[in-house]
Amino acid sequence: MRYLLAFIIVAAGLAVWGVHSGRIVVPPHWNPWAPLDVSSPPNMFTRFKLQRAAADPPLCLAALAASGLTHTAVPDNDTADGCGWRSAVRVDDARFAPAFTLTCSAALSLAMWERHTLQPVAQLHFNQPVTRIEHFGSYACRNVRGAGGEGARRSQHASANAFDVAGFRLESDRRISLVNHWNSEGPEAPFLREVRDGACRFFKGTLGPDYNAAHRDHFHLDQGPYRICR
Repeated sequence: MRYLLAFIIVAAGLAVWGVHSGRIVVPPHWNPWAPLDVSSPPNMFTRFKLQRAAADPPLCLAALAASGLTHTAVPDNDTADGCGWRSAVRVDDARFAPAFTLTCSAALSLAMWERHTLQPVAQLHFNQPVTRIEHFGSYACRNVRGAGGEGARRSQHASANAFDVAGFRLESDRRISLVNHWNSEGPEAPFLREVRDGACRFFKGTLGPDYNAAHRDHFHLDQGPYRICR
């Protein structure tokens, strides 16, 4: 509903402008139905566009192709036990080495987060870019941590719809890790918190050290059905 209300407000403003100019042109980044452009600054319609891309694999792949994130599409892989993936890509970008498989939807959110949160925040705190995102991978055929027994809920990792970030390397080769710097006294701690908060703008699920002890050394980022930012 809020997306519709926002669109009505924007459309009304553009209509007023159009009365004077003789035409109405909605810029793509203010048009909720235009494809997501990863290079455009995020706005009130970004989350809606990410949701549209998640529900439309060709639309997602087109947006990801223009994102600058190095990847290749991979065939669907249904293992028939609640694991596997659909509409996924193999991310083989040097910034995220080693390579991993991730749903297109989550990969698109990853590209948005890296461009519009991670790099600007690194420049703000350290005056240099992040050149490497260290991670614990994506796909793992397993249940949610602590969920055992028959019928237990599968993790988003079981469908390659989640990605675990462990730390970062800056251009100077300085390393920042969650396990060592989340509660540090230097600029690393606010950097990590701003990076976490920014991830909440693009991912549905963002979990870190403030969530529980199991996430003390990484950010869990997913595009699952539940919205949580901890």
